[in-house]
Amino acid sequence: MTQEPSLVRLRLSPMTAADLTFVESWLAEPHVARWYLESSTVTREIDQLRGCILGHEPTHAVTVRASDQPIGWCQWYRCDDYPDHAAGVGAQPDDIGIDYALGESAWVGRGVGTALIRTLVDHVRQRDPHAGVIADPNAANVASRRVLEKNRFTLLAERPVASEPTNAPMAIYRLDGQRDQLRRY
Repeated sequence: MTQEPSLVRLRLSPMTAADLTFVESWLAEPHVARWYLESSTVTREIDQLRGCILGHEPTHAVTVRASDQPIGWCQWYRCDDYPDHAAGVGAQPDDIGIDYALGESAWVGRGVGTALIRTLVDHVRQRDPHAGVIADPNAANVASRRVLEKNRFTLLAERPVASEPTNAPMAIYRLDGQRDQLRRY
C-alpha cells in the first residue's frame, strides 16, 4: 500500500545500470510513454540514460525512491553543457535544466509529483544554491505544468524548441536562483 503524499519521503540516488530495467518498464506505461516517447523510442531513452550513468554525458541521472522502492527518475544538467538547448529555452548562464517522471502509476495524481520537483530542486540547490532551474515540458502536459507552478516556477514562454525531438510547443518554466529570489524582496 502506498503512503499519503504528505507522509512520503522521497530520496534521490544516482541511477545505476540495474535501474534501467525499471525505467524501461515505466516507459511502457501510458502516462510516461505519452510524453517521453512522442518523438523517441525506448531504446534511445535507455541508451541516453546509460550514457549518463557511464559518464559519457554531462547529465546526472537519478532514481526516485519512496520507502526504498523505485518509483521514477529524474535528470539534471548544466544548460551551458547543451548550448543549442540553452539558447532554445532562453537559459541564463549557469542555469540548470531538469527532466522528471513518476513511473509507477500508483503514485500518479496523488501530489507526489509536487514533492518530486521540490526534492529535485533541493538536490540541485545543494550543489549550486544560486543556479536558476529550467524545465520545459510539452505544453499539453497539464500535470507536469501544475507541479512546476506549485513549486513557484514561472512560465517564460510556450513555443517549439529546436533542440527538442518534437515540433510541439514546449512550456518553458524557470525558478530563479536563491540569490535572484532575495533581490526580489
